[in-house]
Amino acid sequence: MKRIPSIGTLMTPFPWHLDISATVQAARALMLRHGIHHLPVTDPDHHVLGLLSLGAIPDTPEPVADWLMPVPRLDVHTRADEVLEMMAETHQSIVVLCHHDRLAGIFTWTDACNAFAARLREPFLPSGGDDAA
Repeated sequence: MKRIPSIGTLMTPFPWHLDISATVQAARALMLRHGIHHLPVTDPDHHVLGLLSLGAIPDTPEPVADWLMPVPRLDVHTRADEVLEMMAETHQSIVVLCHHDRLAGIFTWTDACNAFAARLREPFLPSGGDDAA
């Protein structure tokens, strides 16, 4: 019998993140350099304190603590369907995933779309038989 996978199987693991002591300028530079739109901010023990969104932060030397947005934090073992339903109901575009209360990954609408596209393709993928090319 098939099981619904946990969100940890679909997340982006070990995402870029920034320590709370950083500046917004450093955050913007990191995000632009790596082409990312959301950046978790953590304390020195990797507990998530909030999130920065590239479109919502200016180029300023202010501390990131002044620009943090709240973000849902879920356990990596949460069922994927529960996370997707919560995201749809609350219009969340991103959730942070934790393991033992520490940052483990992120899951965004982009991850959801990629997972859904892969699922739609499954019936049409080659079976992997012994046919010669």
